[in-house]
Amino acid sequence: MPAGYLWVMAEPGKQATVEEFNDWYDNEHVPLRMENISEFVTGARYQAADGLLPGWSAVYDIKDTSLFSDNKYTRLRANRSPREGALVVRLDPLDRRTCETLGQTSPPPSAANAAPFTLTVASDSEPKFVGTPLEKVPGWRRTHAHKIYDSLRTAFGKDPVTNDAPKFVTIYEFDDESYVDTPEYKEAVAGSSEVRRWKLYKATPNTASA
Repeated sequence: MPAGYLWVMAEPGKQATVEEFNDWYDNEHVPLRMENISEFVTGARYQAADGLLPGWSAVYDIKDTSLFSDNKYTRLRANRSPREGALVVRLDPLDRRTCETLGQTSPPPSAANAAPFTLTVASDSEPKFVGTPLEKVPGWRRTHAHKIYDSLRTAFGKDPVTNDAPKFVTIYEFDDESYVDTPEYKEAVAGSSEVRRWKLYKATPNTASA
């Protein structure tokens, strides 16, 4: 099975506080995955660097996509704690995207070396992820591309929406955001339906037994 990638964007909205949201994520949601499931290769949370909403993103490199249908993972969503169940229905929105990794210029870094800044460029066109213009920009670290094959977006007081996300995403990792002022940036995002910029909030190492 190919490697996988899980990308979740969320915003507390008016029904939850940022403090409640972050406490749940940092002390319940992430530990359940990173301390118990070895297939979660990396786990990191990012905060919006562009002032747009949703303002939070969680990303995980997955050993292979078979995990997404494995009971040790699916049971986490099927048997949510009362705290998690009460919170997720209030988020506005919660946008979950399940991906197959198409390629990467280098392996995912450890939590200690997680990228300080990332750029996500999503569209319905299959991306080129090697030899892109942004590789020439000082501070570029790596690029990885993914096919989004399943998505679910929920929002407080609204009906869930399935599979309306763009089909592909390319993610660029950087030391800083100086790339934003370059012509290579403008070239990389041209024609894309969704462009977001993120700054690292917290990266968590996997401590699960293999």
